[in-house]
Amino acid sequence: MNALAALRDFARRRPAAEHCEMCAAPLTPAHGHLFDRNTGDLRCACTTCERLLDAPGTPWTPGRRRLERLANFRLTDDQWRTLGVPVDLAFFVARPAAGRVVARYPSAAGTVECGLPLPAWESVLAANPVVRQFDADVEALVVNRAGRRRDYFRASIDECYRLVGVVRLHWTGLGGGPAVWAAIAAFFDDAATESVA
Repeated sequence: MNALAALRDFARRRPAAEHCEMCAAPLTPAHGHLFDRNTGDLRCACTTCERLLDAPGTPWTPGRRRLERLANFRLTDDQWRTLGVPVDLAFFVARPAAGRVVARYPSAAGTVECGLPLPAWESVLAANPVVRQFDADVEALVVNRAGRRRDYFRASIDECYRLVGVVRLHWTGLGGGPAVWAAIAAFFDDAATESVA
């Protein structure tokens, strides 16, 4: 192996280091996140920045990791169709500053956003008042109706974007491939806590 090939091999094997997007400090794999309620930005953050910026007068809110199964959630096939989401895996976030609820769904390229017809969303809320208790902007309703699954979760926004990362990491070809669907199933199967709401 020549020197150039050895250098390429060494560079390929080096893991990408993550840094705090606020102060550039190195991060551990299980780092936290800060959410800007004004812009909707989610940034990787060290513990120090999370503590400093979680204060009155700043737009930043720390992500509180949460992925909680909603055991008694009700959503009929007809209600799902009227929401107009073109895929069977999405998360729904209330954006009070914008006066709307948005649906986002993971894809091979990141997230795709679509607007919701408000009457359809109101029917979901009427059947599931627990969703009104979610912390707007930073908590979402996650719906997984892929295949035969009917899973519903209360999730922190950073967990939603972790799901997006799972999809991007494992997606192959046009339909995603079997590896992505196995990884999505594992993501939801690992949600240990349950709610009786």
